[in-house]
Amino acid sequence: MTAYDRPETPRRIESGRNPLVRELRLLERDRRARTRSGLYLAWGLHLAQEALLARAPVRSAWLGPALDRTAEGRRLGEELPGHCRSILRTTTRLLDTIIPGCGDQGILLLVERQRRTADDLIHGGADLLLATHGVQDPGNIGSIVRTAAALGIDGLLVLEGCADPYSSRAVRAAMGAQYRVRIADGSSEDVLASLERAGLQIVTSDVAQGLPPRAIDLRRPTALFVGSEGAGLPPSILDRATQAVRIPMAAGAASLNVHAAATILLYEAARQRQDSGSG
Repeated sequence: MTAYDRPETPRRIESGRNPLVRELRLLERDRRARTRSGLYLAWGLHLAQEALLARAPVRSAWLGPALDRTAEGRRLGEELPGHCRSILRTTTRLLDTIIPGCGDQGILLLVERQRRTADDLIHGGADLLLATHGVQDPGNIGSIVRTAAALGIDGLLVLEGCADPYSSRAVRAAMGAQYRVRIADGSSEDVLASLERAGLQIVTSDVAQGLPPRAIDLRRPTALFVGSEGAGLPPSILDRATQAVRIPMAAGAASLNVHAAATILLYEAARQRQDSGSG
């Protein structure tokens, strides 16, 4: 039981010693706490609006004075009670002690993560999955989630060495796409074995070799793998590939940002599927 499951939550909180505030700070700094509780933080007017549009499972909304300074913020404050379990009023200073800058927006949401396993995604009728390995920057992970939502993939598999896609930095970079994209963690060995059992094509990005994206049939049920900019994907993944893909680059260019590479590959998959009428 978390502090948010206890009855009679006060409607106004101003003390940083309150157990609810302590829990928010723990969730902000500790990935294990987010994973264990199934909760994450999203802050800002746009992310709150997106949460309402997506009918995201919002556990509580923390509102500061800044929210009431605009007509847009006031409208949001009026809509929130019908979309979350509790509304808590607090101060700008206290919000900023949880996430710096949050107080200026006047809105912080505590959101429930949809609990899914890698097998849930792979064996749940997936036709196009993206797997990330060793992507350590939360901004890159968040941007990948945002692109995944825009291009309509069936799910994102987050493998070892990756930043948490549910950190507040990643959620901010994704602009709320976590509400819509199905995301699951997993080890590369388990994920590869599951993909092989399910019969999905495994396509790995490889700067050293591989076919250009247009030369690979991405209309088939496919899992695309991308790795870190420096190390790329490890041999343990590359050796299990059905196909290797290489993005053509100008002479002298060593690599692409991993988000850029993922975008190119997902766009090519979407283009092929649209052209064939299968997407």
